[in-house]
Amino acid sequence: MRILWLDINASYSHSSLAIPALHAQLSKSIKDRDIWRVVSGSINKDTTYYLSEISEFSPDIILSTLWLFNHKKVISVLERAKALSPNVRIILGGPEFLGDNRDFLTKNHFTEAIFRGEGEDIFPEFIATIESVRSYSKISGFCYIDEQGVYIDNGIAIVKDFAQLNPPESSPLFDWNKPFVQVETSRGCFNRCSFCISGDERKVDNIPIESLESRFDNILRHNIKEVRILDRTFNANANRAAHLLNLFNKYSPNIQFHLEVHPSLLDKRLREILEDLPSGLLHIEAGVQSFEERVLKSCNRTGSSKDTADGVRFLTSLHKYEIHCDLIAALPHYTYREILNDTMVLIELYPQEIQLEVLKLLPGSELTKNASAFNIKYSPSPPYEALETPWISFNELRLSSALSKILDSYYNNVVWRSCFRSIMVDNRDFLEHFTQHYSNNTPENNINNESRGLYIYNYAILNYQNAVINIILCWMENGLSNRTGPGLLSKQWRFGEQLQNPIFDLEDRNSVYRYVEFGLKRYWFKYTKNSNSYKSILNFIEIL
Repeated sequence: MRILWLDINASYSHSSLAIPALHAQLSKSIKDRDIWRVVSGSINKDTTYYLSEISEFSPDIILSTLWLFNHKKVISVLERAKALSPNVRIILGGPEFLGDNRDFLTKNHFTEAIFRGEGEDIFPEFIATIESVRSYSKISGFCYIDEQGVYIDNGIAIVKDFAQLNPPESSPLFDWNKPFVQVETSRGCFNRCSFCISGDERKVDNIPIESLESRFDNILRHNIKEVRILDRTFNANANRAAHLLNLFNKYSPNIQFHLEVHPSLLDKRLREILEDLPSGLLHIEAGVQSFEERVLKSCNRTGSSKDTADGVRFLTSLHKYEIHCDLIAALPHYTYREILNDTMVLIELYPQEIQLEVLKLLPGSELTKNASAFNIKYSPSPPYEALETPWISFNELRLSSALSKILDSYYNNVVWRSCFRSIMVDNRDFLEHFTQHYSNNTPENNINNESRGLYIYNYAILNYQNAVINIILCWMENGLSNRTGPGLLSKQWRFGEQLQNPIFDLEDRNSVYRYVEFGLKRYWFKYTKNSNSYKSILNFIEIL
């Protein structure tokens, strides 16, 4: 059999872990019996590229995994592939199919079957008998429509002994050419968050730490610089998390580990370890979702908002790791006013990144099953975003999306973060008013730091005069254009001028100087001529 795996990802840097994870469970004889081909690319690659690759290989069967981000692209490719090759069999799996699959199979006749759940246990049997049509009819997890038009649903497959699976890296289909690799050290989650597809009753299974060490050694030998730990809550088991953190330390500074923690569950021992680990070893995603207790309770999320805020405060105080925090708009009982307030709380706590996303009603999640009970209206097609709830209107969700873009453009941008935060802290109502303005006047060209700076500068001039100087200083310190916006207020100082330059160095012939007079102060900036960096290397404030 000629088996093709269609691997379409959000970007070039990503690759599907499902392919090698499943393939690694096959015996050598089964692997050698069939001819395998992986066709990889991003959602931005032209559909004709994938069709050309599929046509050239001429597969008997196409397998693919569907997620939120690739759903539409995969379907677009496969329905055309089926039109070109009517005899090709197409079988799909992935998180998009954790719910009821009857409608999908009814509407997408090119799909022979859907697999739901964890596939490692059943994959060897499936591939061994794949030449026979409907050989999977009794295999757990498969859904299909039989010859009589009856929908058959074999439930959801769960791996029995996760720790005993062959690691994905042992498969020749594992892609070592990406900038990072993904590793599951555990599967399942103790938390029962209703908005998450891992919020089911599955028990948590852990891989022994000693076997993980050999895998990380192998990853290091392949010169991989970044490992993304896929555990849903890394610190759910504090003792295990402590052992893993100490193991990660072995690979410093060669590998950085990305992991997701619950900030309310950082106990004394974990805090002490995090304080001692070297800077840059970790990139930490601290799941917040909301600081409102009734919102967390309605979603079955463990942990208090007070402990969560304390955990985030501790992480950001270390000043040694990249800290990413997230909020989810449209959760039950979550209002727009509370989203604004929670965003301000995070801005003051000062993580490196704040992500605000609109709730996605994911197939198979408890919240999706109970959406009608909560009266949550959402898109029936990917990405299944909430459109309105009893607690937040459609217009307020539109404002939330504008706020998300503002955070990405200014707070999550290293050039503007400090400036933006200062403006927010000094003007408690700025965020609300600026978000309203941004939503009503979405910039068409906001793709670089100058256009972003000009947008907020023009808004501040008309509405928040006390914020103007913050923007001017940020503009000048980062060496943005002197020919537009705040740069027009600056003047170049040249040797021999009557105006005294307090930062002039007579021995330094490789620097240029500019200054801005604003209010009762003169701000000086020194730049290096022969440098790839445009940033000022020395600033000085002169009182007039």
